[in-house]
Amino acid sequence: MILMNEIPDRFWGLFRSINRSTYIEALLRINEEYEYSNYFLSREVCLQVLEEYFVQKRLVIWQDELEDEADELLPPASRVLNWLLRAGWLRKVDDYASMTVNIVIPDYAAVMIEAFFKLSSDEEDETQIYIQNIYAILFSLKHDPRAGISLLNTAYVNTKRLNKSLQDMLHNMDKFFASLLEQKAYGELLKEHLEGYVEEIVKRSTTF
Repeated sequence: MILMNEIPDRFWGLFRSINRSTYIEALLRINEEYEYSNYFLSREVCLQVLEEYFVQKRLVIWQDELEDEADELLPPASRVLNWLLRAGWLRKVDDYASMTVNIVIPDYAAVMIEAFFKLSSDEEDETQIYIQNIYAILFSLKHDPRAGISLLNTAYVNTKRLNKSLQDMLHNMDKFFASLLEQKAYGELLKEHLEGYVEEIVKRSTTF
């Protein structure tokens, strides 16, 4: 199934929305809770997750497309959840047996949400994960007679992903050095370096 064919036109409204950052953060929160569930989340759980988020952030939500004046009277959690459902980022599934409303993340939305997560997170370098996977697969192919050609295909896919990750790393290095060259004085250059160094040291100290 080609996921692009499943995406509704209104789905792309998120990217031009004045509430874009709020919607993305809401999706990340729901997705985090979604990962601990078996198949779906109830509407009540989604609202609870969003209510906790809005209590922490105290954000202002501006009137957006797909909304009418009645939506502005709703609590922020209900208002955002309704917008994400209308836009197709989330899908509602009615369970008539238990008389509950469940929320699922469509496949096409899951791909985009994963991209949002990668753009906003600072997890372990993906290159190391791909390298370890490729090594483990090739080791199995060499030493395990039961290993099939599918493992080699997996190694090929991971190699392509490793190459893309290295390309991204190279592009980020180019942007970093370009920003350094834009500094007009040695003091600004030293400040740029020291701030990054101190940030890295603090980050490491919090992991122990």
